Amino acid sequence: MPENVHLAEQLRAALRTPGRGGGDLALTAATQGMRSEDIAEALRDLTNPEALAVFNWLDNAEAAEVLGDLEPDTARYILANAPPARIADLLDRLPMDDAAWVVSEAEPARAAIFMAQLQQRAPEDAEEVRELLTYEEGTAGRLMTDSFVRLAPDLSVVEAFADVRRADAEVETLSDLYVVETDGKNNETLVGVISLRELVRARDEQRIADIMTRDVISVSVDTDQEEMARQFAKYDFMAMPVLDREGFLAGIVTVDDALDVLTEEQTEDQLRFAGVSVEPGATPTPYFSTPLLQVVKSRLGWLVLLFAASQLSGEVLAAHDADFAKVAALTIFIPLLIGTGGNTGAQTVSTIIRGISLGEVRFKDIFRVLGRELLGGLLLGSLLALIGFGLVSLRGFESQLAMVVALSILAICTWANVISAAIPLVAQKFKVDPALISAPLITTLVDATGLAIYLGIAKLLITALR
Repeated sequence: MPENVHLAEQLRAALRTPGRGGGDLALTAATQGMRSEDIAEALRDLTNPEALAVFNWLDNAEAAEVLGDLEPDTARYILANAPPARIADLLDRLPMDDAAWVVSEAEPARAAIFMAQLQQRAPEDAEEVRELLTYEEGTAGRLMTDSFVRLAPDLSVVEAFADVRRADAEVETLSDLYVVETDGKNNETLVGVISLRELVRARDEQRIADIMTRDVISVSVDTDQEEMARQFAKYDFMAMPVLDREGFLAGIVTVDDALDVLTEEQTEDQLRFAGVSVEPGATPTPYFSTPLLQVVKSRLGWLVLLFAASQLSGEVLAAHDADFAKVAALTIFIPLLIGTGGNTGAQTVSTIIRGISLGEVRFKDIFRVLGRELLGGLLLGSLLALIGFGLVSLRGFESQLAMVVALSILAICTWANVISAAIPLVAQKFKVDPALISAPLITTLVDATGLAIYLGIAKLLITALR
């Protein structure tokens, strides 16, 4: 049994323990030694009232860590029902990027109350949260923090170590130390970066300016979070500096936030690719936490569209009804042909969408991609056509029918490869999420056009088949 499910059952049992003292002891036993991430995951599997009861029982230090790790639906319920003063206290304990996320998940009226109370407790923190919330959701600016170690370029290694030791215990990372120059307006210009490992290996008398890396890779506050996450994956960073619109250092984003983005974007792409609607920027909820009506709503739109698109196949069949009357054997191979075309298209669109999501393929590459897929379709189609010709012949059908099937397989595979590569790239060009061009839609399109190709080839040879 997964750990979070086991913990959720323990928490639920503890809540039902008679007497406040007994319940407290049971909750203590259940959460003893558990990490905040595990508790947050377990709360996801409880009802919202149960999750709120456990959350209210946690001490503030633990509750703050759990709050930053909650699923959005659970967080929204807790924020709507927990005492505002306590939430404000928890915000003061959180990293400011997490605090900004918490405030953004609350209803506007509650968010205003939280911010007013945070302003009274920690004005500087409140100002930082407000600044983060000015950046558009889904950008690097929304995820950054200014809690990191800054070094001056003229420091010696010994002096730099002293600065590191004096750093706030709550700094997000010590793996990379950022070298900055400050002007009279407290604007920080990023001039270099040095890892803690490099600092440890340097000689005491060396200057930071002499050993730092000057060519620093950074992102803008307006950089899309998915692009930022790809940079993390590409360069294996533990943190990445973020520059404001004037080019000054605004903060850093740490790898844990980048991993969250990659997970979120991958989940969205998987759902959209399967034909399940996901609101832009929305975080998909866990399976058992998603209301059934919401599940139906998210699937219905695409199913209706695919249902309507499937009628194209019926129209193609109806248009060639006379041909079937003449050669009834044509119908036997329809499942083989449309299945082959659909599978080919699904493979291609999966590959192309993956390439787009990783930044390996862009619209400017469309002719190169189409040429590659055209050749691939011809090669795959030729091999499958030979197999198809042999299967039809072995079943005792005339060689002319075997030829129709073989030529159709070749044409359908080639067409499916090309169209399935083109559509996602065109979608990207027009700012439509390529994942929305889902596998079911591609399959339905290839089914209808594949039937037309098959029956068109058969019609050309119908005289020979009589």
